[in-house]
Amino acid sequence: MTTDDKMLEAAFAQARTPDVMPSEDALNRIMMDADSVLAAPTPVKRRPKQGIGVMILEAIGGWTAFGGLATATVAGLWIGISPPAALTDLSAGLWGATIEVPLLESDMFAGLEG
Repeated sequence: MTTDDKMLEAAFAQARTPDVMPSEDALNRIMMDADSVLAAPTPVKRRPKQGIGVMILEAIGGWTAFGGLATATVAGLWIGISPPAALTDLSAGLWGATIEVPLLESDMFAGLEG
């Protein structure tokens, strides 16, 4: 037998020995510690009350998302009120005619008066 075989046989012999059990005193102390941990009340973390604005802001993704939405809204409103000439030509080419809707004329609601 070589020295490697002897070392391997010694390791297997040590592995074959029965497991060592902890003493009764150690098991009792472990159980007492577990009982004390289970008996302690667990603190409940509660979220502070938030306003509806904060909840909506969190729902859309925070201030960065709100900034992007505000920018897109302003750009869409700007393009809708004062469209570039290229956009007007494009819509005329697609639909055949442009339609203008008067927004600030005084007689716009004339037919609705009773």
